[in-house]
Order: sequence, then C-alpha cells, then structure tokens
Amino acid sequence: MSMANILLFESGRANAPSFGPALEKKGYAVSVHHKIEPGLNAASKKVPDLIVLDAASMKTSGTRMCRKVRTKLDGVPIILVSPNGTLPDPGCGSSVTLVHPFTPRKLLNRVARLLPGDDSFTLEMGPIKLNQVQSKVRCLKKEARLTPKMSQLLEVFMQNPGRLMTRKRLIRLVWHTDYTGDTRTLDVHMSWLRYAIEPDPKKPLFLKTIRGMGYRLDLPQEA
Repeated sequence: MSMANILLFESGRANAPSFGPALEKKGYAVSVHHKIEPGLNAASKKVPDLIVLDAASMKTSGTRMCRKVRTKLDGVPIILVSPNGTLPDPGCGSSVTLVHPFTPRKLLNRVARLLPGDDSFTLEMGPIKLNQVQSKVRCLKKEARLTPKMSQLLEVFMQNPGRLMTRKRLIRLVWHTDYTGDTRTLDVHMSWLRYAIEPDPKKPLFLKTIRGMGYRLDLPQEA
C-alpha cells in the first residue's frame, strides 16, 4: 500500500504542540501549512488522502476554516480538532471532530479508520484504478478525487469495458430514475470524469461519445 498523504493545518507558533511528529512516526507523509490558502493551493496540485485541521492550536472553533477546506476539497476526509469546550457548527463539513483533551493515539486511530487500505476497495481496468471507498481515481499520470456520483458512473463503465452504455441505462444505474427528458446532468458528469482521467479531455482516449446513443469506455489493447 502506498504511503498516505496527510495535509495538516496548524498554528505556526513555536510553542504550539504539533501532531506532525506522531503522524510521521506512523509512516504518513505529512505536509504542514499554517494558513488555509497556501495549503489549499498546494492540495490542488496534489490531492491529499486526509486533512487534519488543528483549529485548537489556532485558537478558533474551526467552523469557517473547515467549510472553506470542504468547499475546495470535497470528498477528502477532514478531522477537525477543536479547543476544549468548543463545538463547531454541525454543518461545517468535518468527517470527524475531536475536542480537547484527547491523546495523540486517539487521533491516530481516527486517521487509520478514515484511510481504508487501497487494495481492498480498488477496481482496476487497464490504466484506470478506482478506489471505491475514497472515491479516488488514478489514470496514467493523473490522480483525482471524484464525487460519489462520478465514482458510481466510472464504476459502471469499468464493469462494462468496450460496451455501448446508452444514456437511459446510465441514468437508471447511477441516478436510479427512468426519466431521460434532461440528460444534461449526465453529460456534465461525463465532462468532469474526462477532466479527471483523460490526458486531453477535449480528445478523449477512454470515454468515447457514441453520437446520438451514449458513451463507451475504450481501453488500450494489451499486447
């Protein structure tokens, strides 16, 4: 299993305790940022597997910061660390909230639960690897997080390689409806999927449009 990448937001004060050493000792690759914007910019280039937002060290509840992180990195698990006696807004978007006091071991246990083993939930077809639990896809040199619907859609294609999938069938399998009066939602999700896996989304190698009918996943023939 590859080393998990963790994005840690914490105070830059020299006397503030850091969870970084405990996470690194467990074998995680930890990227530390003291401000939200630079951390999110870095994360947009390499999406982390998990985020630890230590709002307690920054002397804030973390509600606003957590919302900002969730908006930019939807789908990535977030552990929010809050100060003693402070509960963030339930709608802030954290996957887990830990309120001081607690031990580093408790944090590590939560991290381990939110990082399921890569291989047990991975669907692999040609160069495409889809982690169904983390909704994360790797294809050639690209790696991306997917929304749950994008992940389900890609899963349907990976289970039917080389087969024409009509719009009606895709909408029924992923959106669980037979209403096909408006296929824009499907087409938008296909566009997003292409940006996630295609080397050139404008000239797709894998997710081909079959005009007037639907889509097909083409995979390179192995020699």
